[in-house]
Amino acid sequence: MSLLAALALAAAPAATPETAIAAIYAPFRSADMKDAAWERPIFTPRLKALIAKWRAVTPSDEVDDLSDFDWLCQCQDWDAGGLHERITARRVLGRGRVMASVSLGIAPGRTERLRFVLKQSGGRWLIDDIFASGFRGGLRASLLKTTAADMALHRKR
Repeated sequence: MSLLAALALAAAPAATPETAIAAIYAPFRSADMKDAAWERPIFTPRLKALIAKWRAVTPSDEVDDLSDFDWLCQCQDWDAGGLHERITARRVLGRGRVMASVSLGIAPGRTERLRFVLKQSGGRWLIDDIFASGFRGGLRASLLKTTAADMALHRKR
């Protein structure tokens, strides 16, 4: 996929959960993708608010539990040409909410499994939570825990 096609897919409104997952991973196919997951416009307002609280207290001189890896691939590095996602299951959680299980090939012989809770908001499907090896209790729970730990670190200084 060309860089322009990947950028167009990433910027397009996600009309279905499947197109949302495709758009989430489209930028990973570009070798010059630099945006941190938390900087991308792919999260629900509720999750964006938790991310903003976490970013406000994230230490600038060291990494915390959430800032040393990419949330979407659960990795620090990936092979732009080799990354591929596949939805392995989809379950309706309620009106406008689905759980999409994704198998993500990061590199030859390396696969990560993620579960995305997607919520329909403003005609788009956005990430409301992620369950994966980096945050088994969910991204939302990890944001709350890490924000509290970072705030405690600030108080000690």
